[in-house]
Amino acid sequence: MAAVLAKTRKTFVRTFFSNSFNRDILILLIVSIIIGSSLANLIAMSANTYFSETISSLVGDYGEFDLLVNVREEMKQNGQAQIEKVIEQVFPGGKIKEGPTLNGLTSFLVGLPAQNKTKQTYESIDSIFGSVPGRSGISIMTEPRVTLKAVPEGAKNTIIEQIMQIDGVLFAFRDGGSVTVIIQSISKSASVNAEIEKLLSQYHTIDIAFPVGSEPENSMRLGEQIANAMREEKAVGYAESVSVDSKSSDMVYLVSSMIELKRFLTAFATKATITPAAGVTFMLGDTIAFQGTAASELVSGVPLDSANVLVKVTMVKSGGSAEGMVIQGDGTQAANGQGHAVINNVIGNLVGTAVFHNPRTQLGNALKETSSLVLQIPKIAQDAQNMTGVANNALNSYSGSITAVEETLSSLAKAETTIEAATSGLAKLDTSAIQLQLTNSSRAMGSLVSTLQIIRLLNPEVSSSINELTATQQNLVTLQNTLSAVDNVAADARRARAAIDGIVANGNSMVTNLRTFDVNGARQTLNETGNGIAQLQQFNTPLIAAQLQYLGAAVPNLKDEEISRSANLMDQFIAGQVIPSQRIQILTKNNITTDFAGPIIYRVVGHNNVSLYTSAVGIIEPDPRAEVMTILMQVKAILAGMVSLIAVMIFLTLDHTAIMTVIRRKRAVNQAPRAKGVRRVVQGVKNSFTAPECIYGMGVGALLLTAMFVLSGGGIPNLPWIGVPFLGAVMGLLLANNAEKISPIAIDELTAGESLGLSFDEVMREIVIPSGRPGLLQTMNRRKMKFK
Repeated sequence: MAAVLAKTRKTFVRTFFSNSFNRDILILLIVSIIIGSSLANLIAMSANTYFSETISSLVGDYGEFDLLVNVREEMKQNGQAQIEKVIEQVFPGGKIKEGPTLNGLTSFLVGLPAQNKTKQTYESIDSIFGSVPGRSGISIMTEPRVTLKAVPEGAKNTIIEQIMQIDGVLFAFRDGGSVTVIIQSISKSASVNAEIEKLLSQYHTIDIAFPVGSEPENSMRLGEQIANAMREEKAVGYAESVSVDSKSSDMVYLVSSMIELKRFLTAFATKATITPAAGVTFMLGDTIAFQGTAASELVSGVPLDSANVLVKVTMVKSGGSAEGMVIQGDGTQAANGQGHAVINNVIGNLVGTAVFHNPRTQLGNALKETSSLVLQIPKIAQDAQNMTGVANNALNSYSGSITAVEETLSSLAKAETTIEAATSGLAKLDTSAIQLQLTNSSRAMGSLVSTLQIIRLLNPEVSSSINELTATQQNLVTLQNTLSAVDNVAADARRARAAIDGIVANGNSMVTNLRTFDVNGARQTLNETGNGIAQLQQFNTPLIAAQLQYLGAAVPNLKDEEISRSANLMDQFIAGQVIPSQRIQILTKNNITTDFAGPIIYRVVGHNNVSLYTSAVGIIEPDPRAEVMTILMQVKAILAGMVSLIAVMIFLTLDHTAIMTVIRRKRAVNQAPRAKGVRRVVQGVKNSFTAPECIYGMGVGALLLTAMFVLSGGGIPNLPWIGVPFLGAVMGLLLANNAEKISPIAIDELTAGESLGLSFDEVMREIVIPSGRPGLLQTMNRRKMKFK
């Protein structure tokens, strides 16, 4: 251990304090690093300065200009004059500079006075410079700034409000489809960027994509319904529909109104219900032709007639039938319900039978009938009023009528008593035996009269007796009839008394029920009904009827073809505006996943045939000028790195290959006899990496390149810093293995010097370095040479 420390101390003293060749190498390394890094830095700085000045000459210095106005090249003179006029009138103290012309567009740089750099100014830039002839766009150049891209339209206000609360933000505003943030100073740019990234990470949007053909009629309204349903869940907390900015965009209201107008028109379009023929299957978008007002019936293979009625299939039902909308002609013209397919404007085969329903006609008829009914309201009300009066009179006499009924029942009860008293004796009289005796007596007298009549033929004197007997017989018959009448009277009396008993009992029950009737409540109800009828009579029914007739006349007097084309035109307009029909965006916290929100969305939408995915609220777009400066810094680093590589290669070649050749010679002298066969190959490979001259070359190469990279700020794309010394070592290793070829030495001179007793330092300074490659080491060695 002591020997190692002593050797280390000797090497250290020899290298740093004694006048040795080791110190020469150390000084050479230091000078080489200084020269190489300075040269690399100078070249890189020169290139960076040149490019920076070129950019500044094109777009001005950092923060010098605020706006970039592009004008068509052929209009640049007029455009420049108008820009100068606007600056003079609106931005006194501002400045303008003509920029380069690219692709037929000339750029004009506009600098705004400090007092005009406000949110209101930037939001109205388009209108302020709207009068510039040939203008082809305007861009914001104010620095420092941050631009947020891909912010949903409806989320911009929310994002702007929260960004304005960040320390260091001057203001934020809408810049077309982006949000631009103006920062107070460059020193706060990094902190503002970090805060904005933190803000954006708190939110995300849940995008709801609808498949083609299943788009909602009013996506804005559906989005609000979904957001409301999500807010009802306590776990959600915050949810807003941000597909469109429904709070500030007039265009949104216009488009929403157009959506409702389209829905109104299509509701009145004639609907066709089509039953398919055998073997026919309908598809969405199929076109079916009907005869319409054409003179001839439809025939397969014949071109379409403009008088034919065309129906487009809008829905296919599960049973195979379809519903369609008339796109040519009018549904009222399609009397013949036989429909044929349309292929390339040519009539095809029969595909089904259609039934047409015209809501416009149905509504018009309903309004007409309703207006006729309204005109009858006064008469109906008067009749009802009269009936109410009659009912009131009946209620007024209700109690008296019940009393009269009770009195009648009492009289009937008394009559029953009288009948009972009068017929009680008759009821006890039994005349049946007397009637039987009278019958027998009458018969006997009849027989006697018959006998006497025979005798009278013999003796006429018995005629008087016959007459008397006949009279007596008649009296007996009369008495019998009288007794029979007495029996009938008794029976009738009994029946009358029973009937009176039933009448009295039923009457008493009826009176009891009538007494339970609420006369006052019925009278109050009738009075309220009468008041309502009186108010009804006060209505201006003629005016109502006239308005109904007006509504009937105001039913859209449009043909189905006109309705269809209007709806298609509205679809084209809506598709090009701010309301997307196939996607709804819901802004919520980033912890709300699609798995959690999915059931809520499916419930509101009514089906699960939608796609759900999340996306960022916005993306921070780097400052273009900062990006250019970053590129320039990268170019500067690459230039510095390339110069450093070249410098290291030159220094290693000119100054260190001779040293590595000497080290190699000393190793060869002290080397053991070479092995043979495979061992020789292995030994050769090993020496290529572990030989002293290779270790020296790798160490010097790694040291030089790393130091120059650090001091000059060099860099190579996709090469990490750990790779820099490795690259330098590879360069040194390559030169070390070819040192004798690059810097051969005179072995005889070297041997002669050693024979004369020259030390290693003297051999290197007097023989090796002077005869080597001309370089920095040779130049520095001249003052150390004794034999010049």
